[in-house]
Amino acid sequence: MRVSILSSKGGVGKSTVTISLSKALAMMGFSVLLIDRDLVGYASYVAGIKGPGLIASVSDGVDSTVYKEIALGDGSVTVLKYFGDGPRYKIDIDKFHKDRKLGEKGWEIYRKVLTTKKFSFVLVDNAQLVRPEDDIVKHELEKFIEIYPGFPIWQLFVSDSLARTIEDNVSYAESIGSVRDGTVLGFIINMIRPGEVEKFRGVLDNVLKRVKAKFGVLLPFSEDIFQFTGTFEEFPVLQEIKDLASKVVELKTMASRS
Repeated sequence: MRVSILSSKGGVGKSTVTISLSKALAMMGFSVLLIDRDLVGYASYVAGIKGPGLIASVSDGVDSTVYKEIALGDGSVTVLKYFGDGPRYKIDIDKFHKDRKLGEKGWEIYRKVLTTKKFSFVLVDNAQLVRPEDDIVKHELEKFIEIYPGFPIWQLFVSDSLARTIEDNVSYAESIGSVRDGTVLGFIINMIRPGEVEKFRGVLDNVLKRVKAKFGVLLPFSEDIFQFTGTFEEFPVLQEIKDLASKVVELKTMASRS
């Protein structure tokens, strides 16, 4: 199962949700690939990948460690720094278009990462407001589908607790076809003030109906996550994310039996 973590807005906890969910799944014994396609590269940074990402390193012709496997319990998370080097990705992708050999080298590395093991889950951290037709999305996804044909693809939307952001994310889910295609795995309202979580229960229920999501999650603001400076292994995983991971595994299991 591949899950793209998306949002209409930056700074809502998209990357922290991606890290937490990948860890929760790994702790349940699964092999997880985390593709860091966000321009900031926070997940890669936490994983200890300090050099340029896959696209930037190939574009510049430099050797760089672009992925790292982290053992967690009986499972593991392999973090791939795909972008994560800021807005230069546009220039890098243009170079790939103009130089076929450069592009082939990049895809060779990507293929190597995808085939290092058989991943049960692939989580993709994205920049805000990405669309399926964007260069930042479509080329990677096309190559992924070549290697993992028939792999179920879902979207998980993350919002903060502001009414405007929630509404913008609903519109975003509708505009990119996720609602139409019935591929909204879940909707998360994050960074809710402590003590106010239950106030958003009705809001979340309404959103889930509108976007036809399988699961909904209310996450309180976490000072431990907001101030986090440790390693990937030490990154906090909230109980709500553990519960979501269990539901995702159950959905995957049911789908494989049908």
